[in-house]
Amino acid sequence: MSQTGQEYVCNNAVCRCDKGSLPSMLQVVANQTVHLQGKTVATTLDKLFMPFGTCMMKNNLPCVPMLLMWQDYFDKVSLVAPGCHPLLEKSTIKCALGGTVSIVSTLQISVPLPPPPPQAEGVRTASMSLCPLLFNPA
Repeated sequence: MSQTGQEYVCNNAVCRCDKGSLPSMLQVVANQTVHLQGKTVATTLDKLFMPFGTCMMKNNLPCVPMLLMWQDYFDKVSLVAPGCHPLLEKSTIKCALGGTVSIVSTLQISVPLPPPPPQAEGVRTASMSLCPLLFNPA
């Protein structure tokens, strides 16, 4: 997508807790029907993570995520059920212990744009030779 933080989040997206020692992957369980690039799309109902290593809020004891509600999701559409909104790259979720989990990688695959057709360069060159001041103002 064109705006920063607006990519949809896919299953196994890499996430990070600012109080944890390791990244973890988000497991999509709420949505099994809506896919993007062959992967299920994460929603506000998805909160299943492996532990984020050790937790600074628990004196570096093993992390046990106690997640609250997702924020900054795409609220203009519901997927599987009402109130089940797709997560975005900018989405975050708070842990009851004080950490904030954010998305590091959405797992979307970048698809390059095709090159412009060859005739477009010819038209641009011809236009510049006819009206050089329009394209190269002094």
